[in-house]
Amino acid sequence: MFSPIDNWDDPGVVFTFGGYSVGVWAAIIVAVLLFVGFFARMIQHENHAYRAIVRNEPITERGPAAEGEPTPY
Repeated sequence: MFSPIDNWDDPGVVFTFGGYSVGVWAAIIVAVLLFVGFFARMIQHENHAYRAIVRNEPITERGPAAEGEPTPY
């Protein structure tokens, strides 16, 4: 009914998500933003952890402690 192929004897190629399309650029932009966001959050976490270590304070984090992690002093 809504097929882009009119004749099944010699069908052509139908691209739905090809190069330089909006979908490709959107996927690239989302991937770059996720990577930059992950990297920025990682830097924030490491800076917080190192500051706590220098101040000789326990590192406070949300969530359960990792298995084998020592208890806060």
